[in-house]
Amino acid sequence: MKMFNKSRIAWTISALFMVAVTSCSKEEPAEQSPSPSAGQILFTGEQAGLTVKSALIPNNSDFVADAGSTLKTTLHGYETWWELTDMTGIYSEEARTAATAGSRVVNHQYIPDIAAASTPFTAVPTVMYWGAASSPHHFYAYYPYSNGNPEAATVPVALLSTQEQLAANDYTHIGALDFLVATPITVDSPAAAGQTTHPTVHLVYNHLFTIVEFDIKGSGALNGIQLRGTALALAGAFIDITQATPASGVAYALAGSGGTKAGAVIVNLPATSLSTITATKVYMVIYPGFAGTCEIDFTKDGGTTWKNTVSKVAPDLGGFKRGQYYTVSVDAGAL
Repeated sequence: MKMFNKSRIAWTISALFMVAVTSCSKEEPAEQSPSPSAGQILFTGEQAGLTVKSALIPNNSDFVADAGSTLKTTLHGYETWWELTDMTGIYSEEARTAATAGSRVVNHQYIPDIAAASTPFTAVPTVMYWGAASSPHHFYAYYPYSNGNPEAATVPVALLSTQEQLAANDYTHIGALDFLVATPITVDSPAAAGQTTHPTVHLVYNHLFTIVEFDIKGSGALNGIQLRGTALALAGAFIDITQATPASGVAYALAGSGGTKAGAVIVNLPATSLSTITATKVYMVIYPGFAGTCEIDFTKDGGTTWKNTVSKVAPDLGGFKRGQYYTVSVDAGAL
């Protein structure tokens, strides 16, 4: 998934899986008719946006959080777009893999039909069906899809400590680093499998991580930036996607030991000439929660040496918040 922006998106998965971008409030299931196949489950959903936080700050001062627009996973203007290679995984204990029988649904994959903000999605390879009539069905989902059949309580999750930006001011690498978990939802199945209207399943996807945009001025060539703090990247972790969605900005709980967290994140990019007038933008995805003073370092030789460290105070009241977008202006000096 690749692109951030202000409007809603709608996906439709096989039997209509739609995803838009706004709040995480639960809605009553609507009725849709007709179903492409009797008993096939209809989905609608939305992706919770990233709240923009501006932080145009001098050294050693706190981040200034201004109310701003909501952004999504990939930037296209400020609109979320899905790519043809995107894939999400969906679970349900009560739904089935066949119209009249089948097993529970574990990590079923869905892909978009077209690259757009609003697109039909198709199950690959198996659609899901309602199980017992007039009974509660629980649904859980996440993005991006992970191969295999992990249980919903142990879905793998990671965030690279070394990230690759394709060019100065380019944000297309962000989508591959993002991770989303849908708010769990329960919907009652129709009274009869063959009826022509069915309740929809509305999924709201929430961001696990945080994005920081560095607006860098200076002189000389830059080909890397490093943010140092604690617990900024994540490896070998798992998440229980059946857990209740945390309050806005609060990090999701990780399963088990919580994996391994790294205290620094590096973004590499092709050598770029800095300007003292026009800022160069570098985009980084970090694990939320760090509070305190962080350091920002710069390199022109691929990380052999790091120069001109700048100290910044992370946002107060809990540090960097989940699902938020921060910008910070920094002076890299002469490199």
